[in-house]
Amino acid sequence: MHMDTISLLYIFIFGALVGSFINVVALRHNTGRSAMKGRSVCYGCNKELRWYELVPIISFFFQGGKCLRCKTKLSWQYPLTELFTGLVFVGIALRQIYLWPVYSAFQHGLLYSILFFFYYALVFSLLMVIVLYDIRHMIIPNGFAYTFIFLSVAKLLVFLVCRGFSLSFIDIFDVLAPLILFLPFAILWVASEGRWIGLGDAKLAFGIGALIGFIPGISTIILAFWIGAVWGVILLLKNSISRHGNKKIGMKTEIPFAPFLVLATLIVFFTHIDLLGLGTFLSFLR
Repeated sequence: MHMDTISLLYIFIFGALVGSFINVVALRHNTGRSAMKGRSVCYGCNKELRWYELVPIISFFFQGGKCLRCKTKLSWQYPLTELFTGLVFVGIALRQIYLWPVYSAFQHGLLYSILFFFYYALVFSLLMVIVLYDIRHMIIPNGFAYTFIFLSVAKLLVFLVCRGFSLSFIDIFDVLAPLILFLPFAILWVASEGRWIGLGDAKLAFGIGALIGFIPGISTIILAFWIGAVWGVILLLKNSISRHGNKKIGMKTEIPFAPFLVLATLIVFFTHIDLLGLGTFLSFLR
């Protein structure tokens, strides 16, 4: 299976367009405005945006990062989300090409490969919405969390059906992965009464376990805490150096954890990294 540069460019553009919609969903959720209806407006002057002000990535730089009318500065969230989503979509496409030897073993392998591309594109788009909303509001809406869990569990059920419900030793861990990843977060949530970790993060961990399995899931959780720790140190250093602003960052400062979980999920999804060498260990035990 081969995909040329032009095809990847089209996939990137498609991802950037989806990224633009992701911004709309994240910004309009729980505001009373529908993500599916109504033209986008400038939040500074409330004027409807013209089509050339809505071109993903390009419009932001064409306008100098400002509204053409009122000159209100636009958030970097817009182009960064569009760029990142486009790159993720390209990454998913390249991953499907890499896995073509697996899909080619099936009678309708090409169809399965395409369907899984759109499946992963949908799942990671949803995770992007969760990240943006969590950054802004420090909470993961139940609707988003449960939709992610539903999509992830659906994939797990497909896996079980393909296996004919005949599971190997390692497969059993993959089936139990949602609960294994969920429980530590849930325990921390209960023990701290929600001060250390949010229940939304526990639900996210459940979905991650169902989506990528036990070994990748464990690597994801560990990597997420590492990334979170590094980010916390960066914020503390920035706070100690900066002489401007009244907002002080300390050890008790609340930081959204969903971005670290999702970033770690993407890294593990694309690299298949096994941080603890659990694959070798479990293979030895069976």
